[in-house]
Amino acid sequence: MATIKDVAQRAGVAPSIVSRLMNGDPTVRVRPETRLRVEAAARALNYTPNRAARALRGARVGAIGVALRHLTSPVYAQIFSGAEAEARRADLLLVAVEVDALGADPGVFQRFVRGGAIDGLLLQRDGVPGDEVVMANLLDTKLPFVIVNERVSAPLSGVALDDARAAELATGHLLALGHRHIAHLAIGGDTRRSDDRQEGWRRALEHMGVPALDELVQVGGGRPETGYAGMMQLLANPTRPTAVVAGTLLSAIGALSALRDAGLRVPEDVSLIAHHDSWVAQYASPPLTTVRLPLEQLGGRAVRLLIDQLEGAPARQELLAFPEPEIVPRGSTSPPGPSRGGRH
Repeated sequence: MATIKDVAQRAGVAPSIVSRLMNGDPTVRVRPETRLRVEAAARALNYTPNRAARALRGARVGAIGVALRHLTSPVYAQIFSGAEAEARRADLLLVAVEVDALGADPGVFQRFVRGGAIDGLLLQRDGVPGDEVVMANLLDTKLPFVIVNERVSAPLSGVALDDARAAELATGHLLALGHRHIAHLAIGGDTRRSDDRQEGWRRALEHMGVPALDELVQVGGGRPETGYAGMMQLLANPTRPTAVVAGTLLSAIGALSALRDAGLRVPEDVSLIAHHDSWVAQYASPPLTTVRLPLEQLGGRAVRLLIDQLEGAPARQELLAFPEPEIVPRGSTSPPGPSRGGRH
């Protein structure tokens, strides 16, 4: 029975290319002659994706896991939605679990991972100590896994968004409105996702000749309460920002509350823009301007990457550059008023 490796060898391409073409991945970019060569090799070997799925189910349990922190987050819900749809297309069951439960409860890890309940795992890290426990345990089991929403290096497998570009766009939106005193609520934690977003903020400012001052960066985390605390710290500075780039959507919700409690108006006194878009942003008060990233595509691509590993492809790292990040303008950003020079 032909495998994806057989087709790849016959067509002279990587197994991942065969997997993506055979599963109809809309983001794969290959020359027409390459696509025809792969299709011809698949026909010659009588290979189909359905046969691969049946073989996968026969040898395995037919389920993959996704470990997220804060399963109720609207951002993570979009990632899960994309992952679930792709898993369903491959006739696989997607099972969710909290990262904290995997790290803190050995029994949960034993039943979910070591007990053979899943064939592979998608993992979203937030750069907190519990993540390291989960990572160490995963590496010890040899279970195939993919890091979601973060740039990683070999030998890990992962798929990430262009976070630096997104932060650069968000900051550029505020600069185009006339703001020059722009703060950043960073994600924090030991993740490249946080570093990339801060780098994008810094790069946009420096491109316009605006200093990226350390005093304008505070940790906002990924929750409303941490965004609230970070915003209050920014407002305690002698120099108040006229605009803020929030590293996460939920931290921006907390920042909105902090600004209201401080007696400030959004956007009249302080403009606010957040990473990621969802119904939460649309129905905030005022509605939040956001930079939209392809979260559902991210979840789907992570599943395809994991399936490739299950079919024998090596671990690899991908940056999901398409669709590109885009600004969704709403009511939380505007030009700075004539009385607002950033001094408070």
